Amino acid sequence: MSRLLAACDGLSEFCGRLSALMVIAVGFILSYEVILRYFFLAPTSWAQDISLTMQVWFTYLALGYVLRHREMIRIAAVIGYLGPLGRKIAEGFALVVILVICVLVVWLGSGIVEDSVALGRRQPTILELPNWLSELPVVIGFVLLGLQALADLIRLPFRPAPDFKVEEAV
Repeated sequence: MSRLLAACDGLSEFCGRLSALMVIAVGFILSYEVILRYFFLAPTSWAQDISLTMQVWFTYLALGYVLRHREMIRIAAVIGYLGPLGRKIAEGFALVVILVICVLVVWLGSGIVEDSVALGRRQPTILELPNWLSELPVVIGFVLLGLQALADLIRLPFRPAPDFKVEEAV
């Protein structure tokens, strides 16, 4: 079991790093586009489509990584005041909700991707990229998020209670 959990963590780490590389690539692509457009008056026909598609990919590929590193947005106004058992219960509930949402998104999203492939839907842009190129990362991202949530849920009883810092208003 620990190997599966480690594999899940490794997959989240890999996808998080891949997402970071994609952010850098998008920066280069857009810089290239700006230079060509404003200095040489020769814009590309592909930069916008490719950069937008990459933005969708890096956003969803990073979901598992963000959960693994506890960087999701949390509202801890009440939970921060709970004891260790209450914080574990709240964390477990949040992970179960994440899992339920992941199952729904993967189920519904897979149907959307299937339809796009079957119908040959394309984006209404210059490159006319297939729609599934920007729909598939949603499904993959929520699979990754669900796997990480499941791994965290399995480990929850064996770890210390999560720490929710509550800062006093000044």
